[in-house]
Amino acid sequence: MTMRRPSPPEQRSFFDAVPEALPAREFGQQVRMVLTETLATAREVRGLDRFAVAAEMSRLMGDDSEGREITKRMLDNYCAPSGTDWRFPLEALPLLCRATGDTRLLTLTAQACGMKALPAEAAALGELMLLEMQERELRERKRELQGRLPKGALAWAAAEVARRGKA
Repeated sequence: MTMRRPSPPEQRSFFDAVPEALPAREFGQQVRMVLTETLATAREVRGLDRFAVAAEMSRLMGDDSEGREITKRMLDNYCAPSGTDWRFPLEALPLLCRATGDTRLLTLTAQACGMKALPAEAAALGELMLLEMQERELRERKRELQGRLPKGALAWAAAEVARRGKA
């Protein structure tokens, strides 16, 4: 069984209310701030400097990179307040998450869309809970319908099913 990395303290819980969508002008500033924090955390917690993060992101890009790579200079420019012409590319987001183990930028991006990003385990748990609720509703509906049937109707239906199954 794989151990999950602990979530950063700033990361919201599955049970927190869905945040309101971020205004577009604030989103760019937030991206720079969260990217800077992500890279600082990678250095402090995992010992990965920006050179190492850029190299890992480039490696993860693999053969699909078409000769492109992510460099430390690019990461610096994406983080710099003066680098308004530099925007962190969406295609690099999964690479950053995998290279650093940090999902804060993904969480921010989902929030900007008025949505919430969940780990696969939480989504599966949510689906399981929904199925449990649906099963409970079906059992209640079945009991209600059985209560409306005349006496002997269920025994007749069971016998009819058994008879047809043998034929």
